Amino acid sequence: MQSAASSATSGGADAAIDKRPLGRILDILLSDRKLALRGAGHQIMQALTFLPFTAAVGWFIDEVIMKERGWVWVLAYALANLLWWPIHMYFTVRAFACTQMMVRTTVARLRRMTVDKLQSLSVGFFTRQGAGALSNKVTVDITRVENFLSNVTNNLLVGISVGVGTLAYLFFLNYRLALLSLALVPLQILIIRLMQRRLQALNKRVQVVGENFSEKMVEFVAGMRLTKSYGNEDMVAGKLARTIETLRSAGYEASIATRWMMMLLQMANQYMPIIIWSVGALMFWQGTVTIGQLVAFVGLLAFVQSGINAVLNAYEQWLPAKPGMEAVLEILDSSELDEITQPRRPVPLRGEIRFHDVTFTYPGTDSPALHGISLAIPAGQRIGLVGETGAGKSTFLDLILGFYRTTKGRITWDGEELDQIGCLHLRRSAAIMSQDAFIWNDTIRENIRFGRANASEPEIEEAARRAQALTFISQQESGFDTVCGERGSRLSGGQRQRIALARIFLRDPAIIVLDEPTSALDVETEARLQQDLDSLCQGRTTFIVAHRLSTLRAVERVLVFSRGRIVEDGPPKALLADPTTHFHKLHALQS
Repeated sequence: MQSAASSATSGGADAAIDKRPLGRILDILLSDRKLALRGAGHQIMQALTFLPFTAAVGWFIDEVIMKERGWVWVLAYALANLLWWPIHMYFTVRAFACTQMMVRTTVARLRRMTVDKLQSLSVGFFTRQGAGALSNKVTVDITRVENFLSNVTNNLLVGISVGVGTLAYLFFLNYRLALLSLALVPLQILIIRLMQRRLQALNKRVQVVGENFSEKMVEFVAGMRLTKSYGNEDMVAGKLARTIETLRSAGYEASIATRWMMMLLQMANQYMPIIIWSVGALMFWQGTVTIGQLVAFVGLLAFVQSGINAVLNAYEQWLPAKPGMEAVLEILDSSELDEITQPRRPVPLRGEIRFHDVTFTYPGTDSPALHGISLAIPAGQRIGLVGETGAGKSTFLDLILGFYRTTKGRITWDGEELDQIGCLHLRRSAAIMSQDAFIWNDTIRENIRFGRANASEPEIEEAARRAQALTFISQQESGFDTVCGERGSRLSGGQRQRIALARIFLRDPAIIVLDEPTSALDVETEARLQQDLDSLCQGRTTFIVAHRLSTLRAVERVLVFSRGRIVEDGPPKALLADPTTHFHKLHALQS
């Protein structure tokens, strides 16, 4: 019967199941062949050592009870069962230990593979993907795969071993009844085939809706301050409630449809003993089977049914795990790789940058974000970037940092192209601080040390001092050991920005990108910090994006962007002196 059960999944379900995600996860699971074989051996012994408890019942009825052999035989039967149990217990525990090691190692390896692949993907991939959806793939989806693997390794092989061994014994006991026990297997295969496609669609919907809910939750938490400041709690809660209701409805529909299929399959399973008892009664009256054989047969049939149920339960758990594994494979198989080439010239960069008729268009769009940019930036020059939102400033900087490749034209750093110097070498020679300074949920010390992993304590403290951060750090209860909270939630905006600046001081880069570096600071702190910034940028190629033009007081050159083009390029004093320039008009407005 178990072989028939296997056919129900391999011949019926597997015909409809995409073997690619299943095969991939099983390849990872069975990568440690020795552990897998040891676990399989223990599980087979676990199954075989359990069979005698039921198989001996028929012998006990026919040979001891019916023949009235006496209390000595009864005691021997009871004692043999008692002594046999520790053997079964040993193999059960050892089998469980092996399978737990396999499952937990597999899930850890899968999570690590996913994280490593995410690290290698391009910025464009993360631009299109939501943080909530990616988080859902690494947590919820992999947890579903873990549940499936736990069921497969802990129950499926034991069920198959018990079922195959029992079925073989049932054929030995009475081959006519054994053949009869296979009668309803074709019906189970038919049920699986008929319901397979609908169940896969329903579980795929649950996975997609779950990703959407994760994205909404990330926005919900991140936007809480804005929500409360506007008093829009009811509106935001209402939107999230609709997403929750969609998730509930999708999950409910998928679980009910799955339960209907499982009950139909189990109905065939549970009806089989009735058929065996009915036909067995006729055979007993004909004298072709004994009462002990019939009782043992029905009792052993339960083990065959447990084998079938193990296969069905594994299939039931695979239905929600399959779309989750497919979502993880979308990451693992993504070709949107960040081109981290090895440097052919691993020498310190001076920071000379040239654009040679560069045009760039984002993937999936038709309109270029930058048009025909040609300019030379000497090493060590300080440049201010000015322009309206969407004018191309961020794209310009992304190209300089190697986050994207040009659509047309080329860029050189110290006369070499990106393939020669390597992305990793370029970025390790640069430092960037965005307008919304990112702070890890770690200590202040580790957030600053992120600028240079091998920095010493004195170097970290000196970087904090130069960033005007030492005073507020010393006022914290735990000093440099103060945990900053998620995205720096335990710090003020100015404190977060000063820590990010300390990170740049520590990095000591050749190329610096500052996006509104003092926007969160008060005027007095900005004035104190500006001198240190001037010192830091001395001799380094520096790009400063600023809407507050006072930030650009020390730059040597200003690039004014408009609609993806550089419309003005020159020293700030020269641009200010010409009343027709866009830069002059912006300065007049702010003045």
